[in-house]
Amino acid sequence: MKIALWISGVILIFSGCSSHSPEISKSINTAICPVKDQNQSESNESLLQESDTPVVEFGPKISELERFDQSMSPYIDQNARDYDNFLEEQNSFFSRYYSPWCYKAPPQSIESVLWPLRVYKKGYGSNLIPVPSSWFDQIKYQSNFESYGSISQKAVTLKWMNLRAFPTDKPLYKNPALAGEGFPFDLLQNSSVNFNEPVFLSHTSKDGAWSYIFTNNASGWVPSEGVTVIEGSISTLLQKSEKVFPIEDNVPLLDSSSRFRSYSRVGMVLPFDHEDGERYYVKTIDIGGMVSLLSIPKKSARLGISKLNKSDLTLIGTQMLNNTYGWGGMFGERDCSSMIRDMYTPFGFWLPRNSASQSKKGEIFPLSTLSNDEKLAVIKQKGIPFETIIYLKGHVLLYIGTYESNVMVMHNIWGIRTLNKSGKTGRHIVGRAIISTLELGSDLEEYDPSMKLLSRIESMNIFTKSPLFLSGGIKNANGSKKPL
Repeated sequence: MKIALWISGVILIFSGCSSHSPEISKSINTAICPVKDQNQSESNESLLQESDTPVVEFGPKISELERFDQSMSPYIDQNARDYDNFLEEQNSFFSRYYSPWCYKAPPQSIESVLWPLRVYKKGYGSNLIPVPSSWFDQIKYQSNFESYGSISQKAVTLKWMNLRAFPTDKPLYKNPALAGEGFPFDLLQNSSVNFNEPVFLSHTSKDGAWSYIFTNNASGWVPSEGVTVIEGSISTLLQKSEKVFPIEDNVPLLDSSSRFRSYSRVGMVLPFDHEDGERYYVKTIDIGGMVSLLSIPKKSARLGISKLNKSDLTLIGTQMLNNTYGWGGMFGERDCSSMIRDMYTPFGFWLPRNSASQSKKGEIFPLSTLSNDEKLAVIKQKGIPFETIIYLKGHVLLYIGTYESNVMVMHNIWGIRTLNKSGKTGRHIVGRAIISTLELGSDLEEYDPSMKLLSRIESMNIFTKSPLFLSGGIKNANGSKKPL
């Protein structure tokens, strides 16, 4: 049988096998790989983006981000301190970090982990169209919670991953037409999990594609190919090893053949094996659950927990200021709470993952009942620069001391609430880690004064100190007291 196939206007005839080789015309190109059509390539590239297309920043600039230095050194030099000793709160880091390997069964009741299925029953998908109810039914089926705890094994992550509320990569938004309810606020983005992190594996989805895990700070779904079960002897080996803490993001971790395995990330904890020349060698787990070695340059990491010091705060803080905003850690970026959590991991301070939980760590000062002036007075008087979290609902900021008489904070923020003349709310997008005052955005024409950072502060807490709730207060102008 003969088959005619049209390719670029030329008819090729394929026939059955013959007893002799047909003569090949010298005019036909016999190369196995076709010659690239240069004109076609240039045409495609021109479709992507015209070379003269301007890239502009939308909206007015925020004056204080131009006024105040957006680097760490001025604030650390003036306000931070070097510690000669380790603090008490640094002693409990490893027990918190490795807590998932202490579980014999899931640490939460099935009712508590089922909350996403109870709460999320409608919303919008990536196409900005309402998601059908049948999709939620399928998600509930795939979640396979009738098998909750059926695996219950120690495990390790094989790559950096999003930690999802449902076993899917698909997003779910509230209302994309409203500021703060569309991109990037995917309701299903629970958190993220680092490469080579200890986790507890509960069970898998019906199809086995997703695994429900517990980290030391959150729980949720990750792709099953990104996690592997390990033996108890291996978990003991890793826990007893000294630790290497990356202080730079995106440094390649290489195997013995100099092949890439993962990028470093501030917030990782890597079990130490040995050092050779200018590199540390660390123990990691491969897909078979066995130990393999990777290396990282010594200049990009620290061996052992570091005492709080100005030099490393500057290096690590600079890494944090390079981050754009990543809701729940999306796109490998950081949000407000993960920025602070990761920044202090090399110093051995374990912090919870979300903002509300972080606000309860250490010595707490309630501030919600105070006036704005009183809040500023307490922050200046009681706050310890680079050791104090300032909390307002849904957001945390790192207090970095005063500068030119201003209370200064470092935070990773999506945007500033705006309000136009017709009463419609919006956002002036910042979308990155910044250093600012608590009056951020007040110079914007459509600034919403009811959403001022300072006015919304509920508390501050010194996370480097052991828990202490104060029962005293400060005096108002009339001599009466308000609780701290």
